[in-house]
Amino acid sequence: MGDPLRDDSWLVGKGITLSVLQNPLRTRLEVTGEEVFLAPPHWHLHHGEEHTVLKGRVKLMQNGVTKILTPADGTVYTPPRMTHSLESFPGEEFSMDEVATPSAETTAQKIIFFRNLFAPGVLQSFFSAMQVFYFGDGYPVFPFGIRWIEWLFVVVVGGWLAPLLGYKLPDKRLRLDPNRFPPSKKD
Repeated sequence: MGDPLRDDSWLVGKGITLSVLQNPLRTRLEVTGEEVFLAPPHWHLHHGEEHTVLKGRVKLMQNGVTKILTPADGTVYTPPRMTHSLESFPGEEFSMDEVATPSAETTAQKIIFFRNLFAPGVLQSFFSAMQVFYFGDGYPVFPFGIRWIEWLFVVVVGGWLAPLLGYKLPDKRLRLDPNRFPPSKKD
């Protein structure tokens, strides 16, 4: 349970496991409480996300409004272009499933996004992480909140500078932006 490029479960932090599940295809995040899980504020241009808490609770922020989700909330949808973040509670266990929308192919691409993001060394390298965001339809939120600047930052740093500096995706199948990478495009 260690290599995100080969295994269906891998550690992403102390006591934090991400798994790929089938029927239906989805990812499962499991947190023991040893370390807080945090997905900082970000947004996606082309895909949404469905989050279903199975156990415990998690903070979900959508467009500045924070909600505490529990299993009683069912599935909560975050549409494309909506700023969102997730944060677990210190010392608390929780488990959550995530599906990317609009299709199973989108979820398959999101899994490849996670495999790239959590590959060894990627999160320790700013350029590697921005390259994964570029290919994975992910955009960080800056304090001034101007979307086109956030988008342009990822395109310039992740799409142009990272390759010029020799950075390469660990798994090159990542193509979450259908406008940038139409289905007919071949590498």
